[in-house]
Amino acid sequence: MYNILTAIKAIIENLSDINDISYQSRTLNRANQAGDALENYVKNAFANCIGKDDSSVKKARNNCFSYLGNNSNPPDAILKGSDAIEIKKLISIGTQHLQLNSSYPKQKLYSDNPKICRACRECEIWDVKDMLYVVGAVNGNSLQNLFFVYGDLYCDSNEIYEKAENVIKYGLESLEGVEFAETNELGRVNKIDHLGISDLRVRGMWLIKSPFVHFKELTHKVENYTFQLDALIPQNKYDSFPNKTFFEDFCNSNNVDISDIDLEDPRNPAKTIPSKLITFILK
Repeated sequence: MYNILTAIKAIIENLSDINDISYQSRTLNRANQAGDALENYVKNAFANCIGKDDSSVKKARNNCFSYLGNNSNPPDAILKGSDAIEIKKLISIGTQHLQLNSSYPKQKLYSDNPKICRACRECEIWDVKDMLYVVGAVNGNSLQNLFFVYGDLYCDSNEIYEKAENVIKYGLESLEGVEFAETNELGRVNKIDHLGISDLRVRGMWLIKSPFVHFKELTHKVENYTFQLDALIPQNKYDSFPNKTFFEDFCNSNNVDISDIDLEDPRNPAKTIPSKLITFILK
């Protein structure tokens, strides 16, 4: 089974590739789309095919993923029988927020979410997936920081975000004398003016504080490093990985630090979630 530990190991074993991740997109003829270099690099890390030729990459991805996303619908990928992955690019770890656009922050991904496409919903038999956010800070073509964090440690319950959206939707519906239209956005009001020629589309633009900013007190503070990788994984999730022991042996031999940490529960900060913090720094 492919998982986050597979990806971390693949990245550390291929450190020379962080200096130019753009070829990951050129290989798949998608170099002109913003963020694709990072997205393809991360997908190749999970599939353990960093630096491989096009044919090998496609074969490895077919073995690893049950779904590979599109530009319009989350998530960016789904591991077979495992996690949903959302990949985001920043230009600096100092950037305050991630742009999630119309997709609110997700602790979990549910198959009945109206904003996922049919291909994602039917990629395998599933009801709920753990959500894994992967955020990279890229300077030119060079990857300088990479942060993995599970939605359980990062986002509140889905119902909290849906409640905020519903307040806006119901507020629009309280308007009198206007025509409403079916939409997957927050709302659409047609024929607002007297001539009936003006429409209003209400679209969500969700932001969430970057994990580099939100968890900055937890990560190691080292100046003049070349690359840093951090990962936050709930303890129960970490213990479920069948390659955990093999990964820990790898970490012991490659200067990768694994530490126990208690993180506040996003659903109730009065409680904590036992977790693992994995850190690798290339100076």
